[in-house]
Amino acid sequence: MPKLVLEGKILKKQKFNAEMRCSMFLKKNESIEFANTIMKKSRIPILIYDEQWKKLFTNSMNKSMETLSKDLQQLLTEEKELEHRLKSSQGRKRILMNKIIHLSDRLNSKGEEVEISDIEDAKDEIAKINEEIDEMRENLELYPKKIEGTNMELLKETAKVAYSEINNTQTRLWDVDEEINILREKLGQYRDEKEALEEKVQVLYSLLHSIIGPQEIEKLDVKFFQK
Repeated sequence: MPKLVLEGKILKKQKFNAEMRCSMFLKKNESIEFANTIMKKSRIPILIYDEQWKKLFTNSMNKSMETLSKDLQQLLTEEKELEHRLKSSQGRKRILMNKIIHLSDRLNSKGEEVEISDIEDAKDEIAKINEEIDEMRENLELYPKKIEGTNMELLKETAKVAYSEINNTQTRLWDVDEEINILREKLGQYRDEKEALEEKVQVLYSLLHSIIGPQEIEKLDVKFFQK
């Protein structure tokens, strides 16, 4: 292939790649919004618990992702601790209710003497626990929405970082592709040149062989090829 044609093809490819890069970079900083109906159907996992997400982004988060990841972890921890406290309070309430039943049975059915204050204290503690349980349940109802919202914001930041990385990777991919095309074209040129050189050698050697003869050619081969 003529050199000018090769250079023209390379320049055309480079111009196309430059235009594509510009087009992608212009879209790089656009805000991201997901359709709620689609997102609900997608069943988005908690990103910081997703193994693939952790593998890809644990060491490549921007500041926003780091903050959101910490916030999400904090919310999940608080929710778990609150669930544990609720379970513990419910267990304590059952113990107190059994205590009241037991003391009341001793007092009313068996006629035993019991400390009325023990029953009253248990009732007071149950009333207090009921208030705490109600408050904890109300708070727990808020956590799924908080967690979902924070996880969604983290997903948006993840998408931004992912597309930025895709842009950077695509840019390098284009550069590599350009180099491959250049080398491929050069390889084609070298292959053509190699064939032409081999043919020239064969023609020259055949000419000498036909004119001088095989015996003299052998002498010349020894003289010239062994140096």
